[in-house]
Amino acid sequence: MSPIASAAVTVRRILVKRPWIYWSLAGLAALAASASLLGRADAIDDARDSWGDTRAVWVATADHAPGDALSADRRDAPIAVVADSAASDIDGRVARQHIAAGEVIHDVDLLAPAGPQAMTPPGWLAVPISEQPASGAALGDRVHVVSDGFVITANGLVVGRHDDVTLVAVPAAVAPSIPAAADAGALTLLLVP
Repeated sequence: MSPIASAAVTVRRILVKRPWIYWSLAGLAALAASASLLGRADAIDDARDSWGDTRAVWVATADHAPGDALSADRRDAPIAVVADSAASDIDGRVARQHIAAGEVIHDVDLLAPAGPQAMTPPGWLAVPISEQPASGAALGDRVHVVSDGFVITANGLVVGRHDDVTLVAVPAAVAPSIPAAADAGALTLLLVP
């Protein structure tokens, strides 16, 4: 018999005759594990305290597309990593743009659900466009507006749909040329990836 096997047999005989030794060792192991866990919990609390002051922010709990109602939780985050534009109130507001799950929600990500004008950026106008054939552009899609092979604007944002008309927000300087182009020929929306 090898020396290791012989030692194992000897230890086993001792533990069988004296079970209090076994239970004392088990208790010491449990005590050591508890002390280790408490030490790690204290280290986490110390790290959190070193962050300094915190601020409550809204964090998205799911992915959101433009126009979606918000699903978010309130969490504390260190002031050092929270932008001033973090939203303080999200009641009754919807996503203006795509928001990923786990992302802090900012005021620029939100709009009041008040129709196409709410999604129209400042200084832009919403223009109705009747396409033939329809591009299938959805709410929040970026588009180029073209007519007869010419790009009227490379900056368009779909802000609404009604029957066969698509409402596209475009810069105010370009907006008057879109109805004129529609009279001259068919308008088409090109989807931007």
